[in-house]
Amino acid sequence: MTSPRFTNKIANAILGDWQLSPIISARTGFPFSPSAGQDNSRSGVGADRPNIVGDPYVKNLDTRQWLNPAAFVANPVGTFGNAGWNSLRAPSYFNIDVGLSRYFSIRESHRLQLRFEFFNATNHTNFNGPGSSILVSNFGTILSAGDPRILQFAAKYTF
Repeated sequence: MTSPRFTNKIANAILGDWQLSPIISARTGFPFSPSAGQDNSRSGVGADRPNIVGDPYVKNLDTRQWLNPAAFVANPVGTFGNAGWNSLRAPSYFNIDVGLSRYFSIRESHRLQLRFEFFNATNHTNFNGPGSSILVSNFGTILSAGDPRILQFAAKYTF
């Protein structure tokens, strides 16, 4: 997407011929599996999942608690647990990255490119997935998030 050319030379020198390149990313949360954290199945594989005994979701981002720990219990010895593989969803993701650039002619074959880049331009918080092992104290709690807004400026001179 390019800004229009203006008949006024000063307006065109400042506002004309800029190229805008937005990237919009939106997705539902990634699936993940809860982990029992111990080998109660006695299979030696270590892929045991807990039993779900209630509504697993709290989704309270004010407290960063995404899952309800009381809804999960350790699988009984000799079983793999009833929680399905990838049966839970992490928080959703939304991001807008924007690039703004323009070439300026200096001489015949000399050009200057100015480029401004805005990563996470809206500064939207994108939370990472919660802890998934029921044996740890932070099970179901979101402990981290993606990058905040990052601005970058570049200039390139070609000849």
